[in-house]
Formats: sequence, structure tokens, C-alpha cells
Amino acid sequence: MTRRATMMPMTSGTGTGRRLLVALVAIVVVALVIRDPDGAAHVVQRLAVGASEMLDALTTFVGALSETS
Repeated sequence: MTRRATMMPMTSGTGTGRRLLVALVAIVVVALVIRDPDGAAHVVQRLAVGASEMLDALTTFVGALSETS
């Protein structure tokens, strides 16, 4: 008997590359924090402000959609 072909693509070998990329990004982030903690804190603060503004815009958008329905 032959094996039946599956519709799922085979994804062998992607775990190592993904782990390596995550480890590399983590090392870079730690190095940047050690090298310039004030700059890293400023970047985190700006990202938090941007995320807050995006969340506010999303809630406004969803609120406008619910009012028109």
C-alpha cells in the first residue's frame, strides 16, 4: 500500500532557525540595555505610548462601528 498524501505541508527543520533568531534578538536587546539603559527606557516608554494610542484608536473605531449597527 502507498501512503496517502496529506494536505498539511511538512515543516521540518524550522524550530532550530526560529530558536536561533529569538536567541539572537534577545542577546541584542540585552546588550542594548546594558550599553544604554536610559535610551532603552526611553524606547520602551515610546513603545508603550504608541501601543496605548493604538488601543485608544481601536476602541474608538469599534465604538463607532457598534453605534452605526
